[in-house]
Amino acid sequence: MDRRGILAGVSLSVIVGAATYFSGISISRASNIDATKVYMTHCKTCHGENGHPTDLGTGLGAREFANAEWQAKTTDEQIIRQINNGTPEKMMPFKEKLTQEEIKALVSVVRGFGKK
Repeated sequence: MDRRGILAGVSLSVIVGAATYFSGISISRASNIDATKVYMTHCKTCHGENGHPTDLGTGLGAREFANAEWQAKTTDEQIIRQINNGTPEKMMPFKEKLTQEEIKALVSVVRGFGKK
């Protein structure tokens, strides 16, 4: 490949990267995260496989993710904050256990229960 070809390739990469960066499109590992697997590993014990709390979850006050009213009044940011910080004596914080990308990916799983 000659210098012009290399320069064209590098220039194209810089332009695409800059356009993506400034457009707000996220290029992250989030697309590689299996959010359902993360949910099944860390959340289903209390929140159930279908967003309905298990007996343990009910005893701890776990949310009913399939509840349309709860879905409507709860923001994505509130879900992320809850997963990050937990609730003393009820839900452990996951900010040290999961990456922020994994936590953000869980929002789509939680939201999915409201559509069933």
